[in-house]
Order: sequence, then C-alpha cells, then structure tokens
Amino acid sequence: MLGKQVSFIVDHKGNRQAAVVPIDIYDELMALQKALATSTPGERERYYFSVKGADAVGYPIGQRHKPGFVVLSGSRVNREQAGSLREPVIELRTQLLAKGILLQDESGYLFVQDHLFNSPSLAASLVAGNNRSGLDAWSNQDGFTLKQSGFGKKE
Repeated sequence: MLGKQVSFIVDHKGNRQAAVVPIDIYDELMALQKALATSTPGERERYYFSVKGADAVGYPIGQRHKPGFVVLSGSRVNREQAGSLREPVIELRTQLLAKGILLQDESGYLFVQDHLFNSPSLAASLVAGNNRSGLDAWSNQDGFTLKQSGFGKKE
C-alpha cells in the first residue's frame, strides 16, 4: 500500500469524524461490502478432514489466534483409536456417545448433531482416533489448512 494515503477529518477536539481514502481503496471496500451483503448470515468457510475410517466437515469459530472448531452433523469418526490417544480425547468420545451426539454404527461413529470443540486439534484427534494438529489436519476446498489460512497465529 505504498503511496496510498488516508486522511482524516477531525473535529475541534481532534477526534476523527471521517476518513478520506483513495478511490481504489474505496472501490475495494464497496466490493467487499457487496460480497458480505450477498452471503448468507452465519455462513462460514468449511474445512474438511479425511483419514482412514473418518470423513468430517466443520468450521473454525471464535478468536483467529485460538479458534474453537465446530464439527458438523453427518461427520464420520474413525472407529479405531491409537493406544497413544490422549485420555481427554477418549473421555470426550465416551461423553459424546453417552449424550447421543455421536452414534456408533457398523463403520464407526457418526455425529448426529453439530458439536463445538475448544480447539481444532481436539476435534481432529477425536475424528481420527489418534493425536493430530488440527491447524494442519483441517483444510478448505482449495486445499489450504487452517494454519495456511492464518489461524493459530499470535496477534
């Protein structure tokens, strides 16, 4: 943005009241406003994770540097779990089964309702049945991981 300058109109106390921006920045802002106006409220970019026995879809939520992650209903969870799987993940799977959020069937487990996890890694580990970095496991339709999309970075 070298050479682009934003000026401000200030009141008698020095408070900014309005911004004067170059026309190309204005045009970009108007295009962004139009794009946001045409998207469905609550619509979020989906991320996917497939591994042997599992096929899940979800989206990040909350703070970009430390997002939570919602796994959507219909996502399939691996039936098998590694011996090294962390105890909190095993306990959570048991709780989700007990609450009826996860149902067991012949090919594994199935989410029958959306579920919010406190991290993408917890979601990915539960889905895969082994320990995973969620920032590396979940990727969007263009193949970019959460990490590549700017999640998990300190502000």
